[in-house]
Amino acid sequence: MRLHHSNLVTGQVLNLRKRKQVYELDENMYLKEIYIAEINEHGNIVDEDKQGFIIVDIPSGLFKYKWNGAEWIEGETEEEKTEREALQLLESLKPTLEELANAELEIKMLTILTELEVIQ
Repeated sequence: MRLHHSNLVTGQVLNLRKRKQVYELDENMYLKEIYIAEINEHGNIVDEDKQGFIIVDIPSGLFKYKWNGAEWIEGETEEEKTEREALQLLESLKPTLEELANAELEIKMLTILTELEVIQ
């Protein structure tokens, strides 16, 4: 933003506010919703409807975001972690489209070779 001398002479106040992600919590202190809010030069939320939201950014590496009053922590239970890891394992075992196409081609080739009695 370029400042013009006329802005300073007429006494217009410059908007020094920034916009930032803020985080709404549910009743158990888990992340409920992410919003964008105006933040003043002191780092405080300006938006009236977002007062009390968390301004501290969520660190990477967490799966279920929980606020402990001072920082974001892992809120995933052992049961949830086991279920997530089992689903990830199942997903990793699924063949890719390329692997399926290659297998289909190989079956067709074996079928043709069998029909031609090249193999039994």
